[in-house]
Amino acid sequence: MMLDSSQRILRVCENGWKTWRIFFTIFFMFINILQMHGQTSDCPPSETIPGCPCYNFEDGIFLECAGATENTLKTTMQNVLNERGSSTIVQSLSIYELDKAIDVLMDGCFPPGSQIRHLQISHSYLRDINENAFLNLKESLESLALVSSRLTQVPQKSLAELHKLAALDLETNLIEDLPSYCFWGLKLMKLSLKGNQISKISEHTFAGLESSLSDLDLAENKIKIFPMTALRRLESLASLRLAWNEISELPNDGYSTLGGLLILDLSSNNFNELTEDCFKPSPILHTLSLYYNSIETVHKDAFISLTELESIDLSHNKIVFLDVTTFKSNARLRTIELSHNHIHYIGGVFARLGELRELYLAENNILEIPADAFAGSINLAVIYLQQNAIRRIDGRGLTSLNQLTQLHLSNNYIETVPMEFLEYCANLSSLSLDGNKIYELGAGTFSKVNQLRELRLQNNRITQVNRGVFSQLPELLELHLQNNAITCMDTGALKTLNSLQHVNLQGNQLTMLGDVFQLSSSESSSATSSLVSIQLDSNGLATLHNDSLRGQASVRIMWLGHNKLTRLQAPLFRDLLLVERLYLTNNSISHIEDAAFQPMQALKFLELSMNRLIRISTRTFSELHELEELYLQDNGLRHLDPYSLTVLKRLRVLDLANNNLTILRENMFQQQLPIKILNLRNCSIKTVEKNTFRGLYNLQNLDIESNQLTANALATLVIPSLQTLSASNNNFSQLNKQSLNGLTGLQELILDNVQLAQLSDAIFSHNKNLTKLHLNRNHLRNLPPDIFENLSTLRELRLNNNRFENIPYAAIVHTMNLEILSLSNNSIMTVDIARMNNLKHLRDMDLSNNRIESMSGFAMANLSRLLSVDLSHNNLNALPANFFAQSPMLRRVDLSANRFGQIPAVALSGQNLPGLTWLNLTRNPLHRIHELPAESTYPLLQEIHISGTNLSIVTSQEFEAFPALLHLYLVQNSIQRVSPGAFRNLSNLLTLHLGMNSLELLPKERLQGMEHLRILNLTHNRLKELEEFPADLKSLQILDLSYNQIGMVGKVTFKNLVSLVELNLYGNWINAISSEAFRPLKKLRLLDLSRNYLENLPLSAFRPLETQIRSLRAEENPLHCSCESQELWEWLRDHQKVVGGVDRSRSNGGIDGVSDVEGGLLRCEQPPELRGLVFLDLDPHTFCNAELVLKVAIQDIQPFSVLVSWQSRNHSGIHGYQVAYHALDNVNEVSI
Repeated sequence: MMLDSSQRILRVCENGWKTWRIFFTIFFMFINILQMHGQTSDCPPSETIPGCPCYNFEDGIFLECAGATENTLKTTMQNVLNERGSSTIVQSLSIYELDKAIDVLMDGCFPPGSQIRHLQISHSYLRDINENAFLNLKESLESLALVSSRLTQVPQKSLAELHKLAALDLETNLIEDLPSYCFWGLKLMKLSLKGNQISKISEHTFAGLESSLSDLDLAENKIKIFPMTALRRLESLASLRLAWNEISELPNDGYSTLGGLLILDLSSNNFNELTEDCFKPSPILHTLSLYYNSIETVHKDAFISLTELESIDLSHNKIVFLDVTTFKSNARLRTIELSHNHIHYIGGVFARLGELRELYLAENNILEIPADAFAGSINLAVIYLQQNAIRRIDGRGLTSLNQLTQLHLSNNYIETVPMEFLEYCANLSSLSLDGNKIYELGAGTFSKVNQLRELRLQNNRITQVNRGVFSQLPELLELHLQNNAITCMDTGALKTLNSLQHVNLQGNQLTMLGDVFQLSSSESSSATSSLVSIQLDSNGLATLHNDSLRGQASVRIMWLGHNKLTRLQAPLFRDLLLVERLYLTNNSISHIEDAAFQPMQALKFLELSMNRLIRISTRTFSELHELEELYLQDNGLRHLDPYSLTVLKRLRVLDLANNNLTILRENMFQQQLPIKILNLRNCSIKTVEKNTFRGLYNLQNLDIESNQLTANALATLVIPSLQTLSASNNNFSQLNKQSLNGLTGLQELILDNVQLAQLSDAIFSHNKNLTKLHLNRNHLRNLPPDIFENLSTLRELRLNNNRFENIPYAAIVHTMNLEILSLSNNSIMTVDIARMNNLKHLRDMDLSNNRIESMSGFAMANLSRLLSVDLSHNNLNALPANFFAQSPMLRRVDLSANRFGQIPAVALSGQNLPGLTWLNLTRNPLHRIHELPAESTYPLLQEIHISGTNLSIVTSQEFEAFPALLHLYLVQNSIQRVSPGAFRNLSNLLTLHLGMNSLELLPKERLQGMEHLRILNLTHNRLKELEEFPADLKSLQILDLSYNQIGMVGKVTFKNLVSLVELNLYGNWINAISSEAFRPLKKLRLLDLSRNYLENLPLSAFRPLETQIRSLRAEENPLHCSCESQELWEWLRDHQKVVGGVDRSRSNGGIDGVSDVEGGLLRCEQPPELRGLVFLDLDPHTFCNAELVLKVAIQDIQPFSVLVSWQSRNHSGIHGYQVAYHALDNVNEVSI
């Protein structure tokens, strides 16, 4: 099977970097093997070669030197020779990150007598190589890699004497030109020049390599013209890689050839078309790659000379049409990859290709599978046709494919599968029909595919499963029927699926499940099920037949959640002996018969949440000795009988949240239960008996939030192992210093909203391991000075929503390791940072939503690790000039919703906060951003939010002080005007959001200079006309112009936006669009024109987008449905993948599977009798009953001829006419 195109590209980009790493890994493995076999080491003592680890190799040694200098290399090699003699062979020497000071590799690094076979120098600053640098290696060096360096030319003189060199790798350097004879004197077999900047290649560049060079890699350069003159003399060249260049055509001078070429990679270039016989110079090609070009046209004889071709990749192009004879000369083709194009019809194109094994056509716009689609391609084994627009399948479409093993038809528009469609596919093992509109399956549909192992029918409209549909699938392993509309399944519907392991019926409308497997009545007494998983969740099941699961002794996991089951009867699970996970979530189960789970000796996970269980008895979970996780939350549970959990000797997780237990009794959780996580949240608990948790020695996490507990309950918690206690939303107003004494191992304590007004200074005296403490939403006004004296491990302290009027400086002075401090939503008015000087490790400080008016003490505060400060929603109107001046790592400052009239420039400047990258000034009464001219700069600031302010004008000098800005948000201000050059200096800007302002005009000049801008949002302004966007916006990918007052889209408006992927124009007043408006947008994938005033959708404007657009929205326009709309109707029907149809993102299990457009939003407005009707649901005759041929005239009648003339109405979809006639006395014989 071929790799996905994106994976192939990643592989192409990374292979050069990874080849040597993989090579070294293999060396290491081999070395270890040799050592295991007791071979003696040839490496010299490590002290003689410091910094260069040495390893044994079969016929030499392996050296690796990182950060070496020339002297290091020389010394290392000399010591190798001294220790082991001149006959020592260094099999491989790898030099990483050569000393930065070395930009020229001089001679002398390799002393006389050195023998190195493979040499790699990578990640260096080398720009040149001395002529004699490798002279002493000329008798031994076989491969040389000088990669990821700074060479500007091929070091020809230093290579000329290397007569044994067979492989040369110069990947990722700075070479621009390959002059004549630059490899003269070498006998290279493999040459890599990948990842340079080569644009010029001389005719005699490869002179001297004519008879030796077989593998040449020129990928990732800047080559614009196929270098035929330089390559044509390379008679041994077998592999040529030119991917990721700028080549747009192939030369054919009639005499130049690449006669031995087997592999040609031209992917990711600039090809727009493949002309007639364009590969004639390479007649024996076996593999051809052209993916990720922009090919729209393929001449029917483009590949006529490639009679030996075995694999071709044309994926990710823009091909719409392939002639039926395109591959007629390529009889040896085994793999064709054409996915991600826009092909409509495939009739005969892939027929009579006897060697074809794999065909990839996913993500096209194929409309049908005709009878002759694959006729004669008898060895075809894999066909990918998913995510097309297939509506019709001819029953003869797969007639000759008896070797077919995989057929993928997911996400199309198929409604019916012809009975004979799969008749000849006896070897089919995987069939995907999911994501279609199939509503019925005939009894004989799968009768001939008895080798099928995987059948995917999910996300269709199937309403019932009749007995016999799957009756002849004895090898089926997986059956996917989820997210259909199945209301009933016949008894025995799955009876004959003897090998079935996974069946998925979730998301249907089953109210009852009978004995669909019928193992109980099997003719063979030894018949057993092979099922491993059964998914029946999200149906309407109220009843399960007691025999529904009979005989399912091999099931390991079963989903029955989100149904309407009310009781579980003992016989139901009697044969589920091996089930390990059982989901019964969200039913209405109120009664479980005693011993209902008794057969489930292997059960480890039981989910019973969201039911109506009132009582758990000692018999409910009897015999579940292996159970590890039990979920009973949201039941309304009132009684947990004493010792009801005794048998659960492996229980680790018990969730009882959202029940009505009221009292926790001492015999509720038996001693020695290995529970680690216990959830008792919101259980109306008022009382905890003294020994309730006694013996739970493994308990680590206890949640008792949202109950009716008092401080006395905490005193009963004697659990030394407990690490996390969540006890919020109780009443601990009487909390005393002994309350937490039994929790000596506590690390995290959450006591939010527990009515605390004060705390004892000894409250945490026994909790010395505490790292996280939350005391939010209480009534605390202060903290005792010594409360944290022994908490040296405290990392996080949150005191939000209390009544502090001052920061509790005296208390937090002891938290020297504190990293997070939060005091938001209090009443603090002043802040003295100097009194926090002990918090050396503080990273995040949140003082938002207070009443802070002033801050001081920055000169004395050394909060050197501080990263983020939140001062939003306070009363600040100024900041001290030395604001956090001792916090050089400060990255984020939030000053939103304060009273600043402009940016506090000095306090936030780069001089004061050199590391500031993110700033929020939203909802301040700013009338301007700062004083002009700006004296302070923000050299590293990357993102700034200035939204919801009083800004009305963006001046020309406003952002001169922000040279590194990447993201600028000016949303929801009152901006009416942007001055010339306002954004001129923001050359690195990626995001500009000017939405929800009052702009009526945005001249072209205002957007100049932003060459890297990716996102421009102008939504909800008052723009009436659009000027041509400037050429500087060549990188723009997303443009949002929604909800303005634009009336027309002109021809040149978007012509410079060559990288645009998403264009939103919805909610405007558009009534006219130029037919050329979107033609330049070669990368546009999403276009939204909904909610405008278009009476006729501009089909001529859509056509240029046909091969690339993925989503076109045009609903809620006043569509006039008439004869002028007929072509539009035909185009939309052929492109429902784009404008509506299968909802690719649905996940709700709905049966309709339609997008908004097909669901009814693209409706007729006129004429009145069609108003409100769905346009695509109409028959064309409904809105246009005029004939295509309006008038026919017979003229000039002669004995053997007649002149016929006709008049037709305008319809660009007509490409020609045929005249049919018959003799008057024989109407059944028609001639054309």
